[in-house]
Amino acid sequence: MKPKLQTIPLFAKFLPLLIVMIALTSGCKNNFDNLNGKVFLYKDSVYEFTAGFDKDTLFYIMKDERMPRFHKTTFTKKKVDDSTFLLTVKEKPKFWEKNTWEIVVTDSKGFRSKESGNYYYLYSDSLIVKKAPEFQK
Repeated sequence: MKPKLQTIPLFAKFLPLLIVMIALTSGCKNNFDNLNGKVFLYKDSVYEFTAGFDKDTLFYIMKDERMPRFHKTTFTKKKVDDSTFLLTVKEKPKFWEKNTWEIVVTDSKGFRSKESGNYYYLYSDSLIVKKAPEFQK
């Protein structure tokens, strides 16, 4: 008589382990991670806003017809729901009213500012990696 363990197919033995592994690997990354290391842009008729994310640092540029205003600060993020994040900056830009920014991450190609509704799309030039010309002999 065979023990009951041997009558179970091999795939069924590993199915629970496979499910746990998928859950662990997919749960470790959130939508905000899609923004890391990228630059995003919002343009309207007068203003141009650029936001770059590098781990815990926000690079923000506001440009109008006069001159650009640059700001760099560290931030912390708090997950509100699956796609909404509240960023709290250490030093508020002079052109912001408060030191928080709530954003809704749509995908790796952009996010929406929850308060203004402005959509920041991926600035494609930030993804271009140029090779140095090779030396010719």
